[in-house]
Amino acid sequence: FCDVSNNAIQEDAADILEDIPPNIEQFLASNNQIYGRLPASLDNLPKLRQLNISSNALSGDLPGFMESFATLQELDVSNQKNDVSFTGPIPDNVWRSLSLKLLNLADNRLTGTVPSLVGNLAVLEVFDVSNNFLDSSLPSELGMLAGSLKRLGLSN
Repeated sequence: FCDVSNNAIQEDAADILEDIPPNIEQFLASNNQIYGRLPASLDNLPKLRQLNISSNALSGDLPGFMESFATLQELDVSNQKNDVSFTGPIPDNVWRSLSLKLLNLADNRLTGTVPSLVGNLAVLEVFDVSNNFLDSSLPSELGMLAGSLKRLGLSN
């Protein structure tokens, strides 16, 4: 477990994530000034269950690193600031992360759609994609999450 949230850290995300011990299960670094792009792969973190890097200054495309995490249960990359934010579509392999319970992508500049594959996330409890530039149509498969979903954020 590592929580470096609320510490005014000003460092490149790739450098920080490169130095995380491989056996870490939770990495929390919200409310800092971490900048740059996330690396495309985080294969060196096979036990990671929770990654929260919300409220920083990350930018670029959201990487498709989800396939690196068979155990990831919580991903929060919301609220990137300084007019940088994550851009582009949500990577397809996000929808294949069957252990996800929390997926918070709110307050970025993501584009595209929420695909029908969202119905695969059977244990998802929190899903927030509000305040992005996503297509307003939603797949009917979102209804497949009715048994598990406790919070749904779709506002714009």
